[in-house]
Amino acid sequence: MLPTRRLARSGGSLLDDYIDRYSDALARRRANITLRAAKIEAELAYRSRGDFLANMNHELRTPLNAIVGFATMMKDAKRYGLSEQQTSEYLDYILQSADLLLGHINTLLELAAAESGGARLNQQATPVLDILEEVVNRLKPMAEGADVTLSLSVDDDLPDIFIDPDKVITAISHLVENAITYCDAGGETKVIARMGRKQDNRNWVYLAVQDNGIGMTPQELDRALRIFEQVHQGLDRKYEGVGIGLPIAKSFIELNGGRFSVKSMKGSGTTVRMALPAGELSMMTGEPAASAMPARMAG
Repeated sequence: MLPTRRLARSGGSLLDDYIDRYSDALARRRANITLRAAKIEAELAYRSRGDFLANMNHELRTPLNAIVGFATMMKDAKRYGLSEQQTSEYLDYILQSADLLLGHINTLLELAAAESGGARLNQQATPVLDILEEVVNRLKPMAEGADVTLSLSVDDDLPDIFIDPDKVITAISHLVENAITYCDAGGETKVIARMGRKQDNRNWVYLAVQDNGIGMTPQELDRALRIFEQVHQGLDRKYEGVGIGLPIAKSFIELNGGRFSVKSMKGSGTTVRMALPAGELSMMTGEPAASAMPARMAG
């Protein structure tokens, strides 16, 4: 019986040794896979930043070159034989290019604030209609120039929302600009505000920006929500713009204690839904349920 006991102990020892070695090998392999995944993620992030900077370089240089070019011609107006009408047109081009350049610079500053989490809030009770009318009125010329119908629909007697108005105006402006940009001529963009219909959610106001533009696949939407990721890349892409409005909007809405979701279908359009705290009830006991979204806002 003694040899049998020794064999049993020996067999058990070999099995334990094998399990230990296999576990160590598995742990090393898992660590290598994790390291490799982190490296790939870092490389992709670096490449995304590089693509973003290349695009940003193009977006900044285009209006700047226009400003320098037209200003140079106006300085030597006699040599170029410019008429008063041409001079006036060139001044308009310079002002338009300056506004575009300022918009890009503001977007970069917003991006820096969103990425660092360093944006400061000045929250106050703000009428919903005031916010949305300001955005729609400012972007009407852009919509008309693109032959896109821009409409506003707001429930009566909505309570004020407790927000930083500048941040929310910036967020909704980015969403409406995106919607107009990615609509074809003859398309439609809607800005909507509704009160929560369920009793438990009466302290939330729901907003939505809907369009019937090109839409996105789930993969494109995932990329569009990441800072430095762009769905339409390359300097020869069809749709102009920096392409980072969606993550900035999401960051600013959530910074104000709001909720943010996007539904999109390729070829059918995109709907961005937001829920913001009403009045001064910023310290709420509950969150807006997905089922509480008014049916009229379903996209």
